[in-house]
Amino acid sequence: MATSVCSALGIDQENSVGKLIAVEEHHSSNGNFVLNCLIAEQVHKEGSVCLVALHNSFGHYHNVGTKLGYNLHQLQEKGCVESIEVLKLLNESLNAEHENRVGNVLFGDEENTMRNLFHLIKGKTEKLLQKRKLVSLVIDDLSNLLSLGISVKEVLSFLQYCRTLLESQPGLSLVVLTHIAEGDDEQQLLNAGLCHVADVIVTVCGLKTGQSSDVSGSMKVTHRRLDQPMIAHEWNKQNLYHFKLLDRQVKIFAPGTAPCLT
Repeated sequence: MATSVCSALGIDQENSVGKLIAVEEHHSSNGNFVLNCLIAEQVHKEGSVCLVALHNSFGHYHNVGTKLGYNLHQLQEKGCVESIEVLKLLNESLNAEHENRVGNVLFGDEENTMRNLFHLIKGKTEKLLQKRKLVSLVIDDLSNLLSLGISVKEVLSFLQYCRTLLESQPGLSLVVLTHIAEGDDEQQLLNAGLCHVADVIVTVCGLKTGQSSDVSGSMKVTHRRLDQPMIAHEWNKQNLYHFKLLDRQVKIFAPGTAPCLT
């Protein structure tokens, strides 16, 4: 599963360290498989993962990981995986407020919330880099911060802070997924800001012609900057694929070459 997706993304041809991979998930599609494959690739390279879960839970990623041949809970116990489940922290904060207890330090006004979340991430990535040379920071899904009442300006500032970690922490790579609903101006503005600072953009969409039993959707991969190895292999800056999501794998193929058509 992971090999075919990573090959389509071109990260088997170039080094993803110091780069930001943006995954834009359009309405009626699911780009989560891209994150799972990138996590699997990082585990395969004996790297570490810092997962900031704003949409799917850590348990979800663990369950998918067992199908891909790795155990996130065991890796977490070994200190190779760190997770920040933002919605769980929010729930704890609300319960503490209801019971007149001191809540966690993450939530306050929106500016402090973003600052506190960034420092929490920074601390965890620094901890992971002390143990292993390669660390991938995975954020799923950035647009959910808008649903928590955080402004686009503050979310973009938070993203820029995370982007600076790529320069201050050698060995770090950044993967960010954001959802785009048709007609949602804030989500589209956030996505534009994300793509502006990304090195690789992965666009996951449903089929324009409707649903199909043989094709789950399309995946467009855009490299805004190509490394020398990719230039040597005459890699296109933009590549379009179709994919089929199965229980334990993802099939990637060129448009018009679905198994039912060959």
